[in-house]
Amino acid sequence: MLSSAYEAVTASRMRVFSGNDHVLTHRRTSQEAAILYPVFLVADRKTSGGTGLRARIMLGRNRRPENGEWNSLPCLCAAVLPDSEKSRTALYDKSGQLMYSGATKKRKRKYHNKKGPQHVRERLSQLRDATPHGSQVTFTAQEEDFYKTKRLIVSSVKGERFCGTVGHSKSHGPKDSPYTGYVVRLTPEGSDPLIDTKYNEFVFFDTKKNRTYRDISAQVLTNLVEVIHSYLENIRTLKRQEAHRRSAGAQKETKTRRSDSPNTWLIHSILDGENGGPGLSADREAIERYVRALASNEPGLPLFASIDNTKGTVTELSLSQVGRRVSSEACTPAELAEAGNIVPAQEYSQASPADRMWGFIADRKEDAQNQVAANHGRVTIHPIRPAKQPEGAAWLRLSGDGNTGWRLPSLASPKPSTGFPYLRKADGGPLSEETTRDETYRSGQLLIRKVYPSHRLRIGQQLDSVPGVETLTGAPGSSQTVIGSYLAPGATFTTTINFEGLTAEELAVLVWLLTPERLVPRSEKPTDGDNPSIGFHRLGFGKPLGLGMVEIRATNVVVHDGHKLAGMYRDLTGCLGLERLQEIEASSTERLTSLLNALPEGFESWLTVRAFVRSSYGWSDGKPVQYPNADHTTGEDEISPITTWFKNREENRVKHKLDQQKNPLDSSYDLPDLTD
Repeated sequence: MLSSAYEAVTASRMRVFSGNDHVLTHRRTSQEAAILYPVFLVADRKTSGGTGLRARIMLGRNRRPENGEWNSLPCLCAAVLPDSEKSRTALYDKSGQLMYSGATKKRKRKYHNKKGPQHVRERLSQLRDATPHGSQVTFTAQEEDFYKTKRLIVSSVKGERFCGTVGHSKSHGPKDSPYTGYVVRLTPEGSDPLIDTKYNEFVFFDTKKNRTYRDISAQVLTNLVEVIHSYLENIRTLKRQEAHRRSAGAQKETKTRRSDSPNTWLIHSILDGENGGPGLSADREAIERYVRALASNEPGLPLFASIDNTKGTVTELSLSQVGRRVSSEACTPAELAEAGNIVPAQEYSQASPADRMWGFIADRKEDAQNQVAANHGRVTIHPIRPAKQPEGAAWLRLSGDGNTGWRLPSLASPKPSTGFPYLRKADGGPLSEETTRDETYRSGQLLIRKVYPSHRLRIGQQLDSVPGVETLTGAPGSSQTVIGSYLAPGATFTTTINFEGLTAEELAVLVWLLTPERLVPRSEKPTDGDNPSIGFHRLGFGKPLGLGMVEIRATNVVVHDGHKLAGMYRDLTGCLGLERLQEIEASSTERLTSLLNALPEGFESWLTVRAFVRSSYGWSDGKPVQYPNADHTTGEDEISPITTWFKNREENRVKHKLDQQKNPLDSSYDLPDLTD
């Protein structure tokens, strides 16, 4: 805990950072999906991109855009193919008569000519049989308004009328000149919908006149492989969690995604080892080989592309419209850590102030080394001993009276892909509230440690009073966080910290960390002789809940330099090299205060130090410190109110980015600044 605090205030290297050398993926919002292009990834050795791959951009009936026009097409490129009774399209029976007008809401659906729900399901099944994934079809379409643009709804397939728009529309593609395209079904045959709001599939098509190809760069291909790998890694993680739950006899019911939840067609194909897929264990190299194999088959691998508006180049490839993505300008966390000089030291010459003081072991071994680099620290913490407990006090709280412990609120694992809590601007300040996930992990941003502020509202409270904590009377579930005992507020312990070979500046920073009155923001410091406020260190996995707040105070210090120690050994005035404390003239308070004079110039004004101080102190406004909406009840179709809040926050930021005048930033989604 102290070494981590020392790292934070000295902006030192992180000591554990393995597995962060690949770009992070995140889900695209529905607003961002509106400007994606349907493409087929095809093999072509003549490309100039060095990958041997090109994107055939399926422009539909649009003309080929000029540079500067790629963000605004008059009509969506892919034709819509209904795949659900919730689709806002019409269905026609085999005789060509209107049988159904679809809608998302059940009360708005209309059945015609004595047809009912069963007839609709049968007709949709017939449409699926006529349009299997990857098949080439001739079709006609009807046009309708769609937000600020137009879109085409497939009307007939191979001369048979199946569907169309609801209400008045303008037909396109007369019988003597239908379009030719390829059916793209993102949902595998027989699978449940990928998401609850997905009601349609697609027909990708173009014309000889607008046929357009763009080379795929090595970076775009690498990012596509990373997106696919993130899907597989998520499934692998879910399988491990489910195996753990089964071994513990836990219930299967869960609102979160399962390892057998529906996947996009491409992921389903990769998992299908019996039919040529590389399987769940596929690494990045196997994924790229499989992608290239699919691209070499006609008509290619169907994907969705982001295209640079001014250059007309492909910047991203995605599996689906609102699926995972990698920003075209994204850096890996490892690259940002390298640029910020905070990657773990691999040799002593790279050691940071915290490494040199507390010691380190490199998290990987260089090829030329017999063993990993390591450095023994210069600080030793002796065993922690409890102080004398006041009469009647009970510091150690154990479960009893039929209770088996306390269940803590479950929190999700840290998600670096959220970006905002893990990054700062180049000057150390927080990212702008306008920042979207697509704009995180960019060159010039600083990587930081995620901060858990002190919960001042919880000071002195017993565990039972913390919101969400429940007393258990039976066996805990496998996915529950349970403790059987805890230390009550007021529990006091003592220890001795030995140090050697520290500079005056290093010792000053250590003493500063052990002076709770220093861990108070300038705006919170008491005035008019009020009792001094203090800040806290945070200990253990309970930090996000406000548990584990610890006051650590240096009560005395004895310091000798080399010259003084040599003299003491020479004249035998210091037994075992130490003077008796009562023989030291200055008081302990004076000695501790004098050591702080060696702090680096402007130390308490550094942004890193101010952020650490704010996190140590928290806020004194009486408001709870918690994840947004953590105290809300989970909705029926909701995984968590917290994830819903962050989803809504991202959508607000994306909408603002697309149209600032129409969509102002919602300040209720602002995150607190952790500097004074």
